[in-house]
Amino acid sequence: MSMRIAVFIENRNGVGLTARIMNAPGAREHTFLPVTADLDGDVGRWIEEEASARLDGTRVRNLFREEETLAHAQFLEETGPRISEFVRAEAVDRLILFNDQSQRGSRVARALTGTLPVVLVQDGHLDFHYKRLRPGLRDQNWYYGSSNPAAVCVWGPATAHHLLYRTADADPAVHITGALGHSDDPDLVRAAHNPAPRPARTSRDPLRIIVLDQPLGDQRKLAAGQHREYLRAACEALAEFGEVAVKPHPSTLSGHLRWLEGLPGITVLDESALLDAAGLESYDLAVTFFSTTYLQTLRAGVPLVLFSPPPLNIVFPAVNHALLRNVGSVGELADVAGQLHRTGKFAGNNTGEPLTHFLTFREDVAERILTVVEEAEVREPRAASESAGAVPARSGTRAERALRAVRDRQTPPRSLAVLGLGFGYVTGVAIPVLTYTQALLAHSPVDIRYIDLSAYCRTEDVLDALKDIDVVLVNSLAPLWRSAIGNELLGELVSDDRKVFLYAHETEHVMAYEAEHHTLRHKEMLRLLPQLQVLCVSTAQADMFRGLGVTDPVVVYNTVPQDAHRVRARAVPGAEPRIVMVGSMQDRKGLDIFSRVAELAHAEGLPWRFAWIGHRTPRIASSTLISDRVTWMGALSRARVREELAASDVFFLSSVDDPMPLSVVEAVQQRLRVVTYRRVGSHEVLDGVPGYRSFADYTPRAAFEALRAVLGERVSEDDYREVEELFDIPAFTARMTAALGLPGPGDMPHRQDAAAAEAGEAADDGGPEELRAVIPQQIRHLNEDFKRHVRTGNVEDALRVGTEILRRRQPVDVLIGMAELRAARGQAKEACQLLAAAAIAGGDRGRVWSEISRVAALLGARGRAIRQLARKESVRAQVTHHSARLRKGD
Repeated sequence: MSMRIAVFIENRNGVGLTARIMNAPGAREHTFLPVTADLDGDVGRWIEEEASARLDGTRVRNLFREEETLAHAQFLEETGPRISEFVRAEAVDRLILFNDQSQRGSRVARALTGTLPVVLVQDGHLDFHYKRLRPGLRDQNWYYGSSNPAAVCVWGPATAHHLLYRTADADPAVHITGALGHSDDPDLVRAAHNPAPRPARTSRDPLRIIVLDQPLGDQRKLAAGQHREYLRAACEALAEFGEVAVKPHPSTLSGHLRWLEGLPGITVLDESALLDAAGLESYDLAVTFFSTTYLQTLRAGVPLVLFSPPPLNIVFPAVNHALLRNVGSVGELADVAGQLHRTGKFAGNNTGEPLTHFLTFREDVAERILTVVEEAEVREPRAASESAGAVPARSGTRAERALRAVRDRQTPPRSLAVLGLGFGYVTGVAIPVLTYTQALLAHSPVDIRYIDLSAYCRTEDVLDALKDIDVVLVNSLAPLWRSAIGNELLGELVSDDRKVFLYAHETEHVMAYEAEHHTLRHKEMLRLLPQLQVLCVSTAQADMFRGLGVTDPVVVYNTVPQDAHRVRARAVPGAEPRIVMVGSMQDRKGLDIFSRVAELAHAEGLPWRFAWIGHRTPRIASSTLISDRVTWMGALSRARVREELAASDVFFLSSVDDPMPLSVVEAVQQRLRVVTYRRVGSHEVLDGVPGYRSFADYTPRAAFEALRAVLGERVSEDDYREVEELFDIPAFTARMTAALGLPGPGDMPHRQDAAAAEAGEAADDGGPEELRAVIPQQIRHLNEDFKRHVRTGNVEDALRVGTEILRRRQPVDVLIGMAELRAARGQAKEACQLLAAAAIAGGDRGRVWSEISRVAALLGARGRAIRQLARKESVRAQVTHHSARLRKGD
C-alpha cells in the first residue's frame, strides 16, 4: 500500500540517512516528505545543501520562514503545532524521526506519537556510560526512545537492551536493524572481525596526530573552561611526539574556534569539512572525547584514543579492539602516544565488549527499517487500572506492617554508593539493588549514587567520587573481573577502613569460568574476599564463600519490582500446557536440556508447548541442541515478559547453575508452577511447596518427569504467598539495611599489610611479588614515562606509572622518586615505606643514603631520625669505599 512518509531532519547526517531509506527496495511505492524546523537559517542552509546532493531533487520543507521574528523559546513552542499542521495538510501516514530527545525532536515526538505512527531511527552511537548516576536527571542520551514511539530501530544489542530494560516499566517496540551506512560496509566489517593494525612504524619517527574535538562546553557536558584546559593540556602533551592538528566539530561555536586559533604550535582544520576514512589515513594517531568517529578511524586503520577527563561524566564505553583505547588522564594519553612513538605499536583495550555488541552487521538495513515503518502502529498508552487479583498480597497484620514501616526507616545509611557495571533492568544482577535503592529513597532523603566502573580509567577518580560516602556496596563480583581498576579500588577502600560490602550474585559455575578467563584478576579478588563483608542471595552461595575464606557471609536473598498490573496465571492448565523459560540463551541456562525435554515431549505425543524468552549470546557450544519444538522469542520488555508468564502454565528453569534466579520469584508472584534443578538457589525456598518440583539428576528424562508431575497438582496459595513475602520489597529492604549496618569482618589485615606478607612469602619462594592484570609494556618504557611525568610536574600520573613499575621491579631511582612525591603530599607513612625499600634495594650505597637523607628532610619531625641515620650510613659507605680503593692501591 502506498504511503506518505514524512521524515523530520535536523542535520546533514539526517539527510544522508533519509536518502538511504528512500533508496531501499520498495521505497518507490511511497511518497517521502522531508521536513525540518529552523529559524536562524544555518541549519536549514546546511540541510538544503546536503539535500541538493543526496535527495535526487526532493525538497526539504521548513516549518518556519527565515524572516519570522520569534524568540528561541517561542520557536520551540511553535514547533509542535506546526508539525501537526504539516502532517494534517499533507495527509501524512507515517513519520520517521532520528532523535526524540533533542530540542526540536522532542517537540515533534510529543505532538505526534499519539496521532500517527512515529518510528525512531538511531543515527549515531548512543551506548554511553556515566561515571556518576543519581536517581534523578541523566544525560539526554539516556532518555532516547522514551517518547513512546510506535517503533525504534537501533544499531545493535547494547541500545536494544538499554531501551528494553531502562526502567522496570519500559515497554518500547525495539528492532535491531543495524546502522544505515555502517552495518553493510565491508571495510568496517573487516575492521570489526579481523582487526589488522598497520605495519609497525619506524620507532622514534614523529607522529602525525589529529585531535577530533567535541563541543563539550556548548553541550553542557563540561564547563567551557575545563574543556579548554584539558584540550590545551592534551595538545601540549602530544606535541612532544610529533605534529598535532585539531579538527573542531562542525557545530562548534565561533568563540571556541577563536580560542583554538590561539593554541601555539597547533594546526586547526576547517570545522565544516567532513573527515572520512580517506581523510584520516594520513594520520598515525587520532584522539577524541566520545564520538561516532571511531567508525571512521576503524575503517582507516588508524588507532584512536578515547580521552575521558576526570570531570567529564559521559564516557565512551570500552570496546575490546586492537585499534581503540580508553584513557582517563592527560598522562595516560601521553603514555599511549609515547609507546606508539617509541615502538611503533599501539596498546589497544584488553577489556570491554566486542564491537558487535554495539553494531549489528547485515546488508539489508534500509529495507528492514522501511519494513518497520510500513508495519508500525500507534501505541496505546498502558492502562493504569489493575485487574482482579493483580495487587500483590500484603504480609502480616496492620500492626505488623506499621511496625515494619518504622523499622525500615530506622538505620538507613545517610549516603550509599553502589559500584557496578551498568545499572538497568536487563539482568537479574542490577534489579535487586535498584529496587532496594528506590525503596530507600521512598523512605527518606538518602544520598544514593550509582558508580559505573566501566566508565572510569583511574582509581583516583573513583576514590574522589566516594570521598564523602558512608557505605560502599559493590554489586556482584563482575567489577572485580571486568574492570581493570576494580580490585585495586577495593583494596584502597579496605586499607582506608571504609565500610565496604559485596553483594554477590555468582555461584561455582561462574567462578570457574572467570577463574579460567580472567585468571590474574580472579586471584586478586580471592585475596580481597576475606577482608570484605559479603552479602549472599542463598545459603548455598554463603557456604561457597565460607570455603573461599569469608568469615561471616550474610544471606539477604533478593527482590524484584512488584507491579500492580501483574496478571496471575490460570489455576488449571489448558488442553495444551505452555512451558516457558526466561533467561539469556547460553549453555549455563540449560539450552540443551530445555530443547531435549521439548523433543522428548513431542516424541511421547504430548501437546506441550515450549517457549524461551531471552536474547541469544555467544556462549553456546556447537553441540548444543536448539530445537524447532521451542518458540525462541528473543529479548522482550519486562511488561511483555509478564504477559507471557501470565499466558503460561509452568516456569521451567533449566539452568544448571543459578544462585537465586529472579525469574523464579516473578513466576511465583504470578502463581505459575515451577520446575528447577535441585542445585539452584530456588530449591532452598520452594522445596516442599505444592506447585514446585525439582529434579536431582540433570538429565532430560528427570526434568521431563518433574514437569509431568507438577502439571498434575495445584499451586498452594498460602505457601506461594509466604515465598512471595520473603522476596517482597519491604522485607528485602529491611534485611539489606540491617546487613549494611553490620560491623566489618573483624581485625583482618589491611591490604597493604597482607600484600607485604604475601610479598615476603613470594620472595622466599622465589615467585613474583604480586600478580597484576595489566596491559604489557616493557619496563624501560615505563621508566621513561615516569621520568617525563616527574619532569613536567604531573604528580598523579607519575605516581600511577611509578606504582606500576614497583609492582614489577624496585629500581632505586623510582623508589626515591616515589618517596619524594609522597613526602611532598604529606603522606609520611608511605614515603617512609618507600625509603625503607630503597635502603635495602642495593646500588651505590653512598648515593642512595644521600638521596634518602634529602627526601627525609621533607618529612619534618618524622623524618629527623631517618635523616640522621642516612647521614651516618652515607659517611660509612664513603669511608668503606675509600678504604677499599686504598687497599686495592696497596
